[in-house]
Amino acid sequence: MKYQAAVDTKGINKKKRISLRWKWTIGAAIALFLTYTIFSTILFITFQQIMIDNEQQAVRNVMVNLTERFGQNFYELTEEDVEDTLDQQELYLTPEMPIMEESQNQRSTPLRASQGSIVIRVYNSSEQLLYQTNDVDMEFIPKETLQIESIENGPSGEALSATTPVYSFLNNDRIGYVQVINTLSSYHQLFRSVLGAILLTGVIALLFSGVIGYIIAISFLQPIRRLTEAMHIIEKDPESSERIDVGDGNDELTELANAYNSMLDRMQRNIEQQKQFVEDVSHELRTPVAVVEGHMKLLNRWGKDDPVVLDESLSASLQEIERMKSLVQEMLDLSRAEQVEIHYKNERTAVRELIRQTYNNFKLLHPDFTFILDDDLEKEVYINIYRNHLEQILVILLDNAVKYSTDRHVVHLSVSDDGPRIQIAIQDFGEGMTEEDTEKIFHRFYRVDKARSRHKGGNGLGLSIAKQLVEGYRGKIWVESVLDQGSIFRIELPKLNEEDLKKIEESERSSKASKNK
Repeated sequence: MKYQAAVDTKGINKKKRISLRWKWTIGAAIALFLTYTIFSTILFITFQQIMIDNEQQAVRNVMVNLTERFGQNFYELTEEDVEDTLDQQELYLTPEMPIMEESQNQRSTPLRASQGSIVIRVYNSSEQLLYQTNDVDMEFIPKETLQIESIENGPSGEALSATTPVYSFLNNDRIGYVQVINTLSSYHQLFRSVLGAILLTGVIALLFSGVIGYIIAISFLQPIRRLTEAMHIIEKDPESSERIDVGDGNDELTELANAYNSMLDRMQRNIEQQKQFVEDVSHELRTPVAVVEGHMKLLNRWGKDDPVVLDESLSASLQEIERMKSLVQEMLDLSRAEQVEIHYKNERTAVRELIRQTYNNFKLLHPDFTFILDDDLEKEVYINIYRNHLEQILVILLDNAVKYSTDRHVVHLSVSDDGPRIQIAIQDFGEGMTEEDTEKIFHRFYRVDKARSRHKGGNGLGLSIAKQLVEGYRGKIWVESVLDQGSIFRIELPKLNEEDLKKIEESERSSKASKNK
């Protein structure tokens, strides 16, 4: 029941899950729409302010023209003075736009129809209304200086009101007041038109941004879709060669696809190594197991009563068991050598010190051999390799040099610095091998002369282990050989620079700190 409940919950979560494509679509649409909205708002506010400033300037111009004309009177303004003054000449809203016209058939109309948003009121010094162009319900409050105010409750909403006293230019006495009211009707009409256009454009922008967001999501998710399809294929067939075609891109999705392809290559390589390991062990153990089984059956039938047969069978069985132990250990070493990238990527080893130590050890182990060391390193050099692995490589190659030497018991060991890499060479003057053998010598269980190699105790895995170790640390190993003259095994390993050493030291410190926690 618990398992069923878990399955049901998973199904529910799957049903409620929102596709990443739609998340990206909605996110991109919102981002684009918000960007449009912000810019539109800024432009609209700027445009609105410019319009208000223009309307205020228009009111100011009208007010200046009126005060200049009425200021030419000597006495307090009267209704007749106002009408005569306005009939004598045209009044201009701006220098280019007249706002008062004279009709041929009737008394002068102060404002044209197109300027109906402007209302002019003229008062005498006692604040009595003498003249107005239109009847507008707005309060008159006298001012001592020219002031332009914004009124919230105008006929069309917000309006502008300017009031100023009128002084005679002849005696400098106050002769009246002028009030100019701009109802902003044209401004409000244009405001609504612009706002409607912005809203309509906003709806179109929202739809457009949704389409663009969907296209962008489809484009971005294409590598992820291919990744998912490849995963499903690998899930059905772990040994499939299906990979993601990353193309020529250089973005994060391409990096993800490359990482996935590398992960699959490593996984399948590990699977292949496991299969190869099982096959090799099964193949190589078959013979010693058969030998031990034969001797046990012989002893079980009648050999246990014969001291000679008993001693021979036990000796042969023990010998085969020792060989099996050696074989299993070498197979384990080979398996570990194939995984150095995972477990030993932050190791470092001093090359000069280790080579000298190994050289001295072999001099003690084989006093009948002459070992020559050519050390061309001017100072200590570090390489990215586990110390025991480098020692194991050198031991394998030096041991082979000793085993396959003939009359001339001389082994030459050299190390040199080749810029970004360290070169190590081990030369013997023994049996040598053919060109065909040099191409196969690093294969598992391959022996140049199987009978002689088995007699010398080899299982044919040493050079395979050395090759796997060297290549696991991004190095190269190869052999140069002439039949009956000897062989030279050469190794190249990348050298660590100061920056690499600092990174490894930082990694070691962080690793120790995490362990201490």
